[in-house]
Amino acid sequence: MRFYDIMYQYKTGLIASIISIIFISSSYSQELISPYSAYGMGLLSEKGFVSNNGMGNAGIAYQSPWFIPVLNPALLGSQRFSSFEAGLSISQNNINDEVTRFRQVNGGLKYVSLAFPIVPGKYGISISLKPLSSKNYEILQRRRSADNDPQAEVTRYQGSGTISQFSLSNGWNINKNIAIGVEANYNFGNLTDRTIYEDIINGADTVSIPYLVSAENTDNFSDFSFIFGTKLTKKLGENYLSLGLTYDLEANLNTTRNTYLQLLTSSETPVTQLNDSSSFITSGLEGTTTLPQKFSGGISYMSPNKWAIMADFTYQDWREYQSFGNFESNYVEQIKMNVGAEYTPNVQSGTRYFERVTYRAGINISNGPIVINNNSINSFGITFGTTLPITKISNINLAFEVGQRGTLLNSLVQENYLNFNLSFTFNDRWFLRRQFD
Repeated sequence: MRFYDIMYQYKTGLIASIISIIFISSSYSQELISPYSAYGMGLLSEKGFVSNNGMGNAGIAYQSPWFIPVLNPALLGSQRFSSFEAGLSISQNNINDEVTRFRQVNGGLKYVSLAFPIVPGKYGISISLKPLSSKNYEILQRRRSADNDPQAEVTRYQGSGTISQFSLSNGWNINKNIAIGVEANYNFGNLTDRTIYEDIINGADTVSIPYLVSAENTDNFSDFSFIFGTKLTKKLGENYLSLGLTYDLEANLNTTRNTYLQLLTSSETPVTQLNDSSSFITSGLEGTTTLPQKFSGGISYMSPNKWAIMADFTYQDWREYQSFGNFESNYVEQIKMNVGAEYTPNVQSGTRYFERVTYRAGINISNGPIVINNNSINSFGITFGTTLPITKISNINLAFEVGQRGTLLNSLVQENYLNFNLSFTFNDRWFLRRQFD
C-alpha cells in the first residue's frame, strides 16, 4: 500500500472517529437562561460559526478559504480545503428587573462541521450539527387571592430543551461570477414547558393540597427544512464586490405533544402521576409547528487575504408562526442587521506571527420577534474576534460579544450578556491525489 493511501485512510478514519465521539457522547450547551425563551419555540441560535460571530454574525456574501461558510450554501462552491471545525461557547447573562438581579454562566459544545471540495473551484459540500433554538427559563410568580377561588400562592414557570439541526449543504460555482447552493436540514429535539404550583390555598387560607402540583407539556420535533442561496461576484481592480441572497422556505415540522400532571414532594420528586382521568393526560398528540419563511441578503467588499467589510439584512414575519394550528400572540415581524469587518496585516509573513493573525469586529441589531405589553424585545450586540494560525492553513478562532436584550419598561426584564466563543478549524487537502508517491 502506498504512503498516500495509508495517510488517506488514517485521516478519514481519524476524522470519522472524532465526529462519532462528539455526536454520541457530547451534548450542546444550554443557551443563556432567558425569560424570553418562554415564548413559541424559544430563542433562536445564531447560525454563524465563530469566525462570523466575531464580525457581528455577518457573512452571507463573504467567502474565506480559512473557515467553513455556513450562512449561505452557495459559498461552498469555492471551498478550497477539506475542513473540520468544532465550536465551543461560554456565556454569562445578567438578568435584571426593577428589584432583583440574577447572574448565570454556562457553556459547552456549540457545533461541529465538516466541509470539503468535490470538484475544486466548482462544487463543495458540508455536513454540520448545530442548534436551531432552545428554551431555558425559570419565572417565579407570587399571588394571594381574597376570593374563595383556590389558587397557588407561588407559581413557577420553567422551560428547557433544544431543537438541533443536522445539515447537508451543497454549493456550485456556475462560473467565476455566479454561484448557487442548497441546504437540507433535518430538525430534531424537544422543548418542555413546566408549571409548578406551590401552596394551594382556599379562601380560609388553609393548605388544601400538601404537595406541589406540576403541569408539564413536551413537544418533540422531527422534520426537514430547506434553504436556497446564491452569490454574485464582480472583480473591481484587485478587489471583489459580492452580493449574497438566501431564502429559507416555510417549514412545517411534525410535532408530537405529551401533556400530563404530577404530584411532587417539596424536593420535586414525583409522588404519583395523575393518570386516572384522560382529561389530565394527552399522549402522542400529532400536530405541526410552522416556521415562517425568511429572506436574507448580504453584501461584501474584500481584498483577498487582506481585509473585508460586509453587511447583512434579514426579514422574517413571525406572525406566521403556528403551533398545532395556533398563532403566537406575542410574535411580530423581525428585522435584523449585521455589520462586520476583518483585517489581516500580512498573511504571508514568515517571521512576525501577529502579522498573520486576523482581527475582526462588528455589531448586530435585532427588533423582536417578541412583543410584550406593546414593548418590542429588541437586542443589540458588539462583537470582537480573531483567528490565530496554528499551522500554515489551520487555526484557532475566538469571538467575544457584549450585548443587551429587553427593557425595564412596564415591569419587564433586561438582560446584559457576554458570550465567548472558541473554535478549532483543521484544514487539509485530503482528497487530492499527489503527483508523486
